[in-house]
Amino acid sequence: MKALLRGVSGLVAIVGSMALGQGCVSSRVSDLEAYQEVPMNQVVPYPSRDEMRKRAFDVVLVDRPGPGIDDATLRAARREVHRALERIATNAGALVIDGGREDAGSDGESSGEGRAADFALVTRIERIEYSSSWEKPFKFLWQSEADVAQKPGTCTHRVEIQLEIELVRQGDPTRGIPDRTERTFELRHAVAQENKDLDPACSIAPVTLGVLLETALDEALSCLDLPLGKRLAPRGHVVAHRKAPEADRHIYRITLGSAQGIEPGNVVEIRREQRSISPEGVETRSERVLALGKVSDQVSAQSSWVAIDPEKATDEILKGDVVRPMRSESLLSSLSGPNCSAILVEDPLE
Repeated sequence: MKALLRGVSGLVAIVGSMALGQGCVSSRVSDLEAYQEVPMNQVVPYPSRDEMRKRAFDVVLVDRPGPGIDDATLRAARREVHRALERIATNAGALVIDGGREDAGSDGESSGEGRAADFALVTRIERIEYSSSWEKPFKFLWQSEADVAQKPGTCTHRVEIQLEIELVRQGDPTRGIPDRTERTFELRHAVAQENKDLDPACSIAPVTLGVLLETALDEALSCLDLPLGKRLAPRGHVVAHRKAPEADRHIYRITLGSAQGIEPGNVVEIRREQRSISPEGVETRSERVLALGKVSDQVSAQSSWVAIDPEKATDEILKGDVVRPMRSESLLSSLSGPNCSAILVEDPLE
């Protein structure tokens, strides 16, 4: 029942936020040429040419040492983690590049090709534990110990995992910009399997144990679909503004299109990037959402037109503002998936 309420409340929140951000906007633009161009102020500093061209992020996977875990188990767990992280990154629109997969040192830094990426996903598998317990069969009052001894008891096999994944924005040594950890995700999860067994030792086949480990990792890592997918989603910019000639309807051109997975009817976030300089002279960037827009039927490979009600925006929409696809958890996954509130701890460090 709690899962149902959580899913329904999440759906209500999503629908409510969309209504606040968009108003009653339509995704259909019947005659684009009839729309009048509207002059735009632009953000300062304006994005560079390279930033405007860069739509999808490159991601590299890095492993930190996993002390206390035998090599075979660690290798199997890392394969499963890599597979899941590649799926999340690819589904979000990012590109997982080769390089940087070798074990990192104690400081977690990758070497060589890892520097070519925009982000590194740095994983430390901290704990993998297996335990089993045997419960003897229930004994009725009229049964003897000898009778019960011939019946199988219940073996419970349990696998517990704990891992930490850091989302690290790669720096630029030529400009004196260091790597920066933007998010730390800590995952703790356990899965159990019961079966009947006469032997109190509760032996288990290696294949079955491997399946339990894969299940534990798969369920835990599925909790990163939304928070990590949001961080790795394609990043475009607002470049133009038009208004319907005889109606108070506004559309904005963005540098995201079908090549980035944008389709008519999708919802995108218009964001204002804010930059700050630390006392050490290191630049950091953050974003805040200004408005939500609905993608119109005018979509090309690298751009599209988005319907937005500027009156609903929290600030003036400027040329050069950042655009990201909006991602939200589906009602089905919130009802049927694992209880991520008990599995995932997210630490925002920016």
